[in-house]
Amino acid sequence: MLAADKSRTLRMKKKFTWFSRFLMLLYAVTVCLLCFGHFDGSISMGEDLFGIPKDKVAHFLMFLPFPILMYMAFHTHRGKPWRLILFMVLTILIGAAVGGGIELLQMTTAYRSCDIMDFRADCLGLLAGSVLTMMYAAISKKW
Repeated sequence: MLAADKSRTLRMKKKFTWFSRFLMLLYAVTVCLLCFGHFDGSISMGEDLFGIPKDKVAHFLMFLPFPILMYMAFHTHRGKPWRLILFMVLTILIGAAVGGGIELLQMTTAYRSCDIMDFRADCLGLLAGSVLTMMYAAISKKW
C-alpha cells in the first residue's frame, strides 16, 4: 500500500510540474502580446490610479506572477533555505533581464516607447512576487 501511495504522489507531482510549466509558457506568450501588440489606442492608460500612472501599475502587475510561476514550474522542494534564496535571486535577475530586454525591444518599434520607469515597475513587481513566494515557502515549510 505504501509503494502505491508513493507512485500516485509521484505521478501527481509530475502532472503538477507539467501544468505549471504550461502556465509559465502561457504567461510568457501573454506578456509578449501585451508588450509588443499594436492596439491602435483602443486601450486607454492615460489616467492615474491613486496618483500612479496606470501603465506603471500594469507593468507591476504583469511581472508580479513571474517569480511565483517560476517557483511552481522549476523549483524543487528539497534542500536548505539558502537554495530557495539563491533560486529567488536568480529568478529576479532573469526577470529583470526580460523586463529590460522588453523595454529595449520596444524602443525599436514605431508604436511603443522605452521607459526606465516601466522597467522600475517591472522590477518592483518581481520583488513583490519574490517576497510573496518566499513567505509561502516559509509558512508551508517547503525549504
